[in-house]
Amino acid sequence: MARQTKPLTNTEVSKAKPRDKLYRLYDGDGLQLNVYSTGNKTWFFAYKRPFTGIPDSIKIGRYPSISLAEARSKKDEFKKLLENNVDPKSAKEQAEKEQRLKIANDFKSVYLEWVKTMNYADTTLKKTTTAIDEIIAVIGNKPVSEITVMDCMKALKPVEAAGHYTKLQKMRTKISQVMTHAIATGRATENPALHLRGVFGTGEVKHAPAILDEKRLSELLIAIDGYSGYFATRRALRFAILTFARPGEVRHLRWRDIDLEKGLWTYTPSKTKKSTGIDMVSPLSKQSLQVLNEMREYAQDEYVFPSKTSASGVLSENTLNQALKRMGFDGSEQTSQGFRAIARTLLEETLKYDYRMIEMQLAHKVFDSNGRAYNRVKWLDDRRVMMQAWADYLDKLKKEI
Repeated sequence: MARQTKPLTNTEVSKAKPRDKLYRLYDGDGLQLNVYSTGNKTWFFAYKRPFTGIPDSIKIGRYPSISLAEARSKKDEFKKLLENNVDPKSAKEQAEKEQRLKIANDFKSVYLEWVKTMNYADTTLKKTTTAIDEIIAVIGNKPVSEITVMDCMKALKPVEAAGHYTKLQKMRTKISQVMTHAIATGRATENPALHLRGVFGTGEVKHAPAILDEKRLSELLIAIDGYSGYFATRRALRFAILTFARPGEVRHLRWRDIDLEKGLWTYTPSKTKKSTGIDMVSPLSKQSLQVLNEMREYAQDEYVFPSKTSASGVLSENTLNQALKRMGFDGSEQTSQGFRAIARTLLEETLKYDYRMIEMQLAHKVFDSNGRAYNRVKWLDDRRVMMQAWADYLDKLKKEI
């Protein structure tokens, strides 16, 4: 007959005293309490490994943090695993490994890994990080393998409720991009953001406000010339409306990108930097070159339009729009981004230029009849004539008011 082990009592466990050497108290079915000379007491489960029958043991935890009843419950869990030929120690190690991976593969960590592959400009990187931080603030920094559709909804619903539809779309896209990277690298199997298409409202499509009335436009041009604020801001605004380049490209304009003798500005448009990396060659009007010559005496460092606080820095993102607001042109009427819409409309409707040439000057992709994108030196001479006509047109408006 097999030897029967008398189950332990709570009193026996609590009153077990340390001895010179480790000794054990047995509860039966492999559950034992190791009592150390230091006075520490730790529960273990002794068992035989499936298939091999090799004796082994697994630590359950320290008493009294793990009570006798809790140790017995854990022992029963291990016995169920053994009945299915699962080694409890291997199962525990695997569970701990998975938990460590979850912690290491939280949403923010995967984002930081993904964003390094994107080669974003500093401004774009800052915006992207802000969006991710807003997402994490709502869903918590959960492992990517545990993020659900409802987690995404909780992060995005408040943005929809505030009517920030463009921001909502960008945030959903960021979640999807990070989750796609997580799947590709084996950290997740599902992209919950894919189930959000068509779920949210889109709002009305809003374009950057732009003044198309010639009288009001002339007032804007005069206001820019007479702006009493920071000199570089005034000159940057004039250069922006003369070239109708993106505000970020104007703010980051560097002297090394300008050929004053040839009257050319060569740069990589920020919107297509990653996808094509193709340089834009923009002819400059006499008026644009005059602005640059004025700034040459003022700005000695890398950037043409330096920050007011640092000669080696650039104008802040909102500087141009704030200046317009101070002149009496708030964001509902005109923004620096809206200079592009002014040129796009008036060059075609008033000055009668080919829309393809205008689109190319806007640094948009323009395709030929075979669906191939034109290179960005196309129509360079014609665009030079167009840019000079645009600058002359703006000067003419100022005189007619």
